[in-house]
Amino acid sequence: MCSTATVSAAAAPAWDHLSFPYGYNQPLKQLNDVAAVSGTEAWAVGQSRFDKPPVTGTCGNVFRWDGRKWTQQGLIDTCKGPLHAVSAASSTSVWTVASTAAYRWDGQKWTSKPYPTESGNEFYLNDIAAVGNTAFAVGRSWRPQGEVTTAGVIRWDGNAWQKMSVPLPAGNTELTSVYATSANDVWAVGTTKQRGFGSDDQALVLHWNGSAWTAVPNPPKVNLVATRLNTVVARGGEAWVGGEKVTYESNGISVKTREALLARWDGRAWTATATPLPVDQDEKSVVLTLNGTEVWAGANVYDRAQGYKWIGSLLRWDGSAWQQTSKPALVEFGYRQLGSIPGGGLWAAGNGTRENDELAHGEYLARLSGS
Repeated sequence: MCSTATVSAAAAPAWDHLSFPYGYNQPLKQLNDVAAVSGTEAWAVGQSRFDKPPVTGTCGNVFRWDGRKWTQQGLIDTCKGPLHAVSAASSTSVWTVASTAAYRWDGQKWTSKPYPTESGNEFYLNDIAAVGNTAFAVGRSWRPQGEVTTAGVIRWDGNAWQKMSVPLPAGNTELTSVYATSANDVWAVGTTKQRGFGSDDQALVLHWNGSAWTAVPNPPKVNLVATRLNTVVARGGEAWVGGEKVTYESNGISVKTREALLARWDGRAWTATATPLPVDQDEKSVVLTLNGTEVWAGANVYDRAQGYKWIGSLLRWDGSAWQQTSKPALVEFGYRQLGSIPGGGLWAAGNGTRENDELAHGEYLARLSGS
């Protein structure tokens, strides 16, 4: 999901590739993330669910782009659940994570890189950011006694994983996304859940400066308004976060409105930015990436009026507002993840239907070239 900042290309952006690596109409298969090393090398990860004995459970899948086509790679381990995220620092340092496993590609093969766990606590990974010879992975630990979840970060130092000390507020916490511009500039975001109603949920943002993690201040909490973050990117001293803002009725349970949340940290304060998406009761989701030096967002609405389908919009920040951009040759689709292509461009992963062919539906990978 995460990679270092890239240099803007001069080419005008255009969608020039669309494929369905699992084929069409495969409801038990899903793509979760995509990351590019270059224009001729990229990686995508996902999952296949098996529910017919003697084979049951969920296995991770890996796909590789060679500049012409996507090819599924052999499973890198026994089935340990879906692969949630992938991050590429170079052709010889690509990382992917499942909930309880981490794997590294060294240019020749995938190897498992076990991480430390504490007795009585399970640690579940959500995302990973590879940069240089190191990597940062985020998630949550789970203590069954008391049903407590605690956000956590682990760092690969070139030889082994090390647990990092992070400042956390009171309540149940989880980190869902991490982004690294360098080994000394890493951002992680998630949510703090107080014991009580969902209206108490609040954004959680942490920053690593090479020596310590610090908590980035949140805007003041607004009564009956929850903020939940699931994506982050950074560039040139600023950070962008995305998620959902939910306003509740006075009972703290019933949802009044939902809206996409996109905000920028300039080093001193947060600025919320308005999006073209409607403010209503439909669920929203957002993913962020860089296209060259620009910030782009894949924003989705779970539209009940259109039969409970995800409707995606690709947005570009022009310096003052979010602008709608062109979409892949798809209908009834959403953006599950975006991945930056070094030099300009991006990959999109999600689920959708080809234009003019309602039977061609499934998990897609689409490339936007240029920035």
